[in-house]
Amino acid sequence: MSEKILVVDDDPDILTIVSSFLQIEGFKVLTADNIAKAQDLLNKEKPSLIILDIMLPDKSGLEWLKEIKLQHPTLPVIFLTAKSSLSDKVLGFELGADDYLAKPFEPLELVARCKALIRKIKLLQTSKKEFYCLGRLKIDIKSRRIFKDEQEIHLTPTEWKILTLLLSEPGKAFSREEIKNAIWVEKKIYNWSRVLDVHIKNLREKIEDDPNNPRYILTVHSFGYKIQEI
Repeated sequence: MSEKILVVDDDPDILTIVSSFLQIEGFKVLTADNIAKAQDLLNKEKPSLIILDIMLPDKSGLEWLKEIKLQHPTLPVIFLTAKSSLSDKVLGFELGADDYLAKPFEPLELVARCKALIRKIKLLQTSKKEFYCLGRLKIDIKSRRIFKDEQEIHLTPTEWKILTLLLSEPGKAFSREEIKNAIWVEKKIYNWSRVLDVHIKNLREKIEDDPNNPRYILTVHSFGYKIQEI
């Protein structure tokens, strides 16, 4: 296993423990105790995944997460933090976090979540095609850009994941459970069904001519969603 994982935490014991368990599983581990060092490692080493604390000495992990997702929308991030309130979780997921693990934690669980996330990101990035023409839409999977006519549309990381999943098998009806399991490693998202509906609604508002009568992302009654067959 050649993937690099960047661990960002200002607690040296946490860095040692997490590094040891990940290295046993064959990962190359990079460590930083502040955001400045972490950003430098991100630029130079291009890790496959980041494990990130929220409370750091030079900047909040939440602030840096927002910057990460603007530059690297597909890069998975796991929050590893003592801040475990619902509001912190919700904000983290809205900013693009892929998973959340509160301290104290079980190192083997963290390793398992890293493996699962890397597998899912690879699956979402693996598409039968790299470019789609769908009505007025032109979707470039490789560069993660979508245009409606000549106007570029900007999607959030979660919206991209949903769109990529649906495009992986055009015409296939994905159940709500399938979409949840593919998009979110964290299974205990509060009211996840409503969260999914909100993301679908926002995605339709961006790409559909008439979001109330969608032609691209279709609802499969009492089951889930699909994208029209291409």
